[in-house]
Amino acid sequence: MNKMGLYQRFWCLFVTIVLLLTAAGVYPDFGRKPVEANGTGDTAGQLSNSINKSLDPQHIKGSVQFSGASGHTGPEVLAAGQAALYDQGESASRGVSRSEALAQSGKPAATKAPKHTPAPHAVTQPGNTASKPPATVQVAAPGPEQIITSFKVTATGYTAGFESTGKTSKHPQYGITYSGVKVRRDKNAVSTIAADPKVIPLGSVLYIPGYGYAVVADTGSAIKGRKIDLYFSTTKQVYKEWGKKTVVVQLIKRGNGRCTENMLKSLGRAVQTYNAIPQDLLEEVI
Repeated sequence: MNKMGLYQRFWCLFVTIVLLLTAAGVYPDFGRKPVEANGTGDTAGQLSNSINKSLDPQHIKGSVQFSGASGHTGPEVLAAGQAALYDQGESASRGVSRSEALAQSGKPAATKAPKHTPAPHAVTQPGNTASKPPATVQVAAPGPEQIITSFKVTATGYTAGFESTGKTSKHPQYGITYSGVKVRRDKNAVSTIAADPKVIPLGSVLYIPGYGYAVVADTGSAIKGRKIDLYFSTTKQVYKEWGKKTVVVQLIKRGNGRCTENMLKSLGRAVQTYNAIPQDLLEEVI
């Protein structure tokens, strides 16, 4: 009898405790283990103070009641709170990106339209339809230290044609000078001229104002004394560019009686490179 009375007292005490807990809003569940969201641990402890109010169940419409004894540690509340915060352009305290949060909340991330970069336009000048050839560069006169002597001569012009040499283009010696090189006219390099070898030997290098650098490579029956004959490609050039003039020419290298193609090529390259003929090259090729 005493034993039954003791059990009844314990049973009454237990029922009383259960009723008190029920009245206080606490519902013990002895058949389930607490459930935690993966990787979140204590979600309530991880959320910063700045979003606690936003994640409070009382401020989220339709959310599950948050209770430590009920086993719900708040994954639904966390998702709803993140979506609400990211809708306002804010970031959650755990550092997920805006696109991550929108993906978690089921909303597509907005994408920006790519910027259009206009293609570069070629800059053209009015009236320019084709590139113009570079202007002819006037060669420089030799320096005073290079000039051996200066003297006045009568200079005329001639061509390789019949009017000057009595030869046509079919003649085997057409355009070939007395020294054996081919006649040439190049304002930017060297040209060939005829002179009296007794006055100016073959292979001599002269600077002729208005004509340029020239090498004595030819002779003529009418070219005697202080007379020189300047080669031009056509008779039109002879009359237009020269005619007959009295000029003071400058001798920069006296020839040794011969003139070769290699000599003309070397001197021509020097003028094109240096706009003049270096003294050391004169000593080397002549």
